[in-house]
Amino acid sequence: MAYERDRKAMESYKDNIITAARTQGVDASLVAGIISRESNGGLALDSKGFGDKGNGFGVIQVDKRHHNPVGGPTSQEHINQGTSILKQSIDDVAKKHPTWTDDQKLRGGVAAYNFGVSNVRTPDGIDRGTTGNNYSSDVLKRAEYFKKHGY
Repeated sequence: MAYERDRKAMESYKDNIITAARTQGVDASLVAGIISRESNGGLALDSKGFGDKGNGFGVIQVDKRHHNPVGGPTSQEHINQGTSILKQSIDDVAKKHPTWTDDQKLRGGVAAYNFGVSNVRTPDGIDRGTTGNNYSSDVLKRAEYFKKHGY
């Protein structure tokens, strides 16, 4: 299973994921799900730590077109930065859509991590326009797996 391969790659920086998640008040399994989706746990990165045609940096793929990436590709500083961006995306979607359920706000925030808060418009179409048109549903499925494995 692909998630198993990703999980093995993530073992060396698992503590960084857990620390970043606790600091930002998000579930570590969600951060692990993002990392698995974005970089296959780091396996999809080039030798300098980039993916996404050179635009995304590190295991959590901080987009250099919108942010100034910090730290090394698996460092605490880097994972903190990406987790902070994720948390801000969730909070921004919650403010934009106050009548949505908590689950819809979470899914919207995860989708926004991929394609921006302004693109999160309806609860039924949260993933429409994300990478693969399934970004949040895929990340949350991965998060379930990582939750069962200590994240």
